[in-house]
Amino acid sequence: MNHPAKLKPGDEIRILALSRSLGGVMQFNGITEQDIAFATARLEAMGLKVTFGKYVRECNEHLTASVAHRLEDFHAAIADPSVKAILAVSGGVSAIQLLDGIDYHLVAAHPKIICGYSDVSYPGYALHARTGLTTYCGAHFTTFMMRQGAEYMLASFRQCLFDDAPYELLPATHWSDDAWFKDQVNRTFHVNAGPWCIQPGVAEGPMIAGPYWTLNMLQGSRYFPPLRDAILFFEQPAEGKPTLIMLDSCLRALAFQPAFAGVRGLVLGRYAGNGGVTRENLTRLIAEIPALRGLPVIANCDFGHTSPMATLLNGGKCKIIASETGNRIFIERH
Repeated sequence: MNHPAKLKPGDEIRILALSRSLGGVMQFNGITEQDIAFATARLEAMGLKVTFGKYVRECNEHLTASVAHRLEDFHAAIADPSVKAILAVSGGVSAIQLLDGIDYHLVAAHPKIICGYSDVSYPGYALHARTGLTTYCGAHFTTFMMRQGAEYMLASFRQCLFDDAPYELLPATHWSDDAWFKDQVNRTFHVNAGPWCIQPGVAEGPMIAGPYWTLNMLQGSRYFPPLRDAILFFEQPAEGKPTLIMLDSCLRALAFQPAFAGVRGLVLGRYAGNGGVTRENLTRLIAEIPALRGLPVIANCDFGHTSPMATLLNGGKCKIIASETGNRIFIERH
């Protein structure tokens, strides 16, 4: 396993357009220069030096920089010994365009933290599969623009990327599924009921974390990560009525992989309210999938497209305990 060095005060973190660019989020999400300055200051308050890729503001019809320019920025950051971490601007739909152009030998020779979620999981999965690099499924640069409700995200980011001690991934006290970037003042927060035990059991193994649809898209390719002995941490944006059937389809499709027989457990991130996912209907769905029988399954956890978001990883080692008397997640090596 190829573990990048942890961050320390004075380290440089490079903001890159791996999917949507800064120009893209400014156009699509209404992000402002004040938001960019706020997120930069928040990272600097952690002791980090924040720099930006040359083409991070470029914006084409797909709300990002060209593939060639994104790859140029990525390889420049990888090769620069002063850069210790890469943080994606945001998710989107275009990160998969990078996979065939990445210099995986260069990445293996210069391991460093690479963090992002949503479709940024494409390079996260691919880099782990091709180089053994531990990659991180966590906050984007835009996530650091959140004025309220960011405390859990900030603590998890620091705990996972700055320290190397094992820790328990505890639930947040509150959560939200509102469009916070549209209105930073009038937010709606809900008391967190905590994780759900869907199927009891105990499992330990390497973590694979990200959206289940992006992992499915990589099936049969050289970018598909190893599943042997893995604990899968899956999430997906809620899309109303199709949400549960999409989960069912994706899990069944992944179970077609011979390596799925080696999966040891499943943890699902929280769904937004418009997905209509309840503990009851999710429990019924999981029970109907033969490949999941006997596996510990925990759901309603603090990661994914709702907030706050824990920092997870591809690689390392974790342990989960699913029980009606209490669910626990331990990050043992990260």
